[in-house]
Amino acid sequence: MRRPARHVNLNKQRGVALMVMLVIMIMGIAAVLIGSLSTTALKNEQQKKTAEALAQAKDTLIGYAITYGDVYSGEVHGYLPCPDLANGNTEGMAETSNCGLKNISKIGRLPWRKLGLNSLRDGNGECLWYAISGSYKNMPKTDLMNWDTPGLFEILDANGSIIARDVVAVVFAPGAVLGSQSRAPDGTAPLCGGNYSAANYLDADGTLNNGAVSANANATSQFRLTSSTQINDQLIYITRLDIWNAMLKRRDFMSTLSTMTQKAAECIADYGRRNSGGTGDKRLPWSGRLRNPVDDYWTETNYDDGDGLLSGRLPHRVNTSDSDTGNLISDSSPYQLRSDGSNCPNVTQWASYYPWWVNWKDHMYYALANDFKPSSGVTSCGTCLSVNGTGNYAAVVMFAGQKLSGQVRENSADRLSFANYLEGRNISNHPNGAGNSDYQSGAETSSFNDVLYCIKPDLTVTPC
Repeated sequence: MRRPARHVNLNKQRGVALMVMLVIMIMGIAAVLIGSLSTTALKNEQQKKTAEALAQAKDTLIGYAITYGDVYSGEVHGYLPCPDLANGNTEGMAETSNCGLKNISKIGRLPWRKLGLNSLRDGNGECLWYAISGSYKNMPKTDLMNWDTPGLFEILDANGSIIARDVVAVVFAPGAVLGSQSRAPDGTAPLCGGNYSAANYLDADGTLNNGAVSANANATSQFRLTSSTQINDQLIYITRLDIWNAMLKRRDFMSTLSTMTQKAAECIADYGRRNSGGTGDKRLPWSGRLRNPVDDYWTETNYDDGDGLLSGRLPHRVNTSDSDTGNLISDSSPYQLRSDGSNCPNVTQWASYYPWWVNWKDHMYYALANDFKPSSGVTSCGTCLSVNGTGNYAAVVMFAGQKLSGQVRENSADRLSFANYLEGRNISNHPNGAGNSDYQSGAETSSFNDVLYCIKPDLTVTPC
């Protein structure tokens, strides 16, 4: 009568087996979950490291640009370093001898040592790469570095839509190897490892190549921001506005531009102290003219005066005026705004502000009173200029602020239109035919931001 006990034991054994199987299943599921969580955590950590490295690189590059003129004597702010191109330099240093021709973009490794950084790496342990717009690289420099200097890069999404224009620099995190990329060390990068072939780090999808930039001056290059089987680069970009908005936070920046305008006005006024007629002869130069080709605004030697012009650019070369006044200018090709200040010897510090004028010259305008023009026989105010309805001025020098709504400064033709720079009566008075116009000054608003300095009949200069 013990057979039922045997059945009980069998039932117990089956129960234990089921429990063991259940435990094994739970452990298996847990192992899969833990593995999945570990993989996700690792990816998240890699993404975090990459994002932090890219952000640090961007912040440091912006800081480099907005202090460039502080570090390098005789320079203005805005420039960024060339990439590390392994051209015989210490690893992590910017290229100093072979960064291409003027206005041609370059790509290479991020010059971390030049920026005062450690060798920044992405989440895969790779050092960062870097593309610099030819218009913002510091060697060789463009002819105009100011807040209208365009970036030459565009960022596109996976569908080819433009995410960002006017990009001046891009920093890349190359990620893991894709396809046939080879990152075998060749001895040129002992700290970062690998080699300097961009194609082995930055990806292409058959349409765009993140590892290449145009070889042509002022040409636009495009980069892809996406994640796919063909591209795993991550990137961060710096726009023109990123640079100049940061610059505007410097308390001394706008005051420097204002002082530069004042010094330029003083230098033009000093011309009137050196005419052949002696101290009573205070004639001033004709205004600067526009001339072909349309890209003449880049080069200071093209800022020459025009016979009979009473308003226009601030003149640099004053040969036409010199022939009218017999000025004592000390140059066979007379340049009033000379870099050494020799043609305005009564103006202190002009030489130190000359680099600023060179880079902001397309923002400088000048109007001349009829009685102070080079062909005038009288240098006293019978017919002079006024500002806001008051005063008698021999001339007015104007600095045009940032472009306002409706103003466009994208290409050469835009930059040759005074209406894209000046506002109010300062533009409507042009060409100042009678030499007695009333110009406009005032606080900066959403529709006006010109800064004016006036040259008085005694050739002193004052804000107006």
